[in-house]
Amino acid sequence: MIFVDTWAWVALADRRDAYHKKAAAAHQQLRSQQRVYVTSDFVAGETITYLYGALPAAAAESFVEAVLSAVNKGTYRLVHLSPQQFDSAWQLRKKYRDKPDISFVDLTSMVVMRELGISDVFTGDDHFRHVGMGFQLVP
Repeated sequence: MIFVDTWAWVALADRRDAYHKKAAAAHQQLRSQQRVYVTSDFVAGETITYLYGALPAAAAESFVEAVLSAVNKGTYRLVHLSPQQFDSAWQLRKKYRDKPDISFVDLTSMVVMRELGISDVFTGDDHFRHVGMGFQLVP
């Protein structure tokens, strides 16, 4: 399993994104290795918000529909944060108050990853390294 962060979804969806080629190559490799993609409802919400601001609505909708279709088929896994996971993310926010640039969405992702035993994250966001929880960034 590999956790897919907003960074990866955005880079995959937006061909104009500076990291599109890098993300597309990593995506191709990860899918050929049959890595199971895991993401969260918080990441999905952040991705949808970003894509509708960056792309024409039809392109944003098409990408999101493709991801949701993969979720419905069981190809990707979408985790819906529980109240307990939200609280755990809030505890991390307070623990890492000296790192205000780490988004709350990233902290929720870290909670999900830790609970599912996922150490690899498909992202270019270095914040996952700043917490010392052993996360490995791909690519």
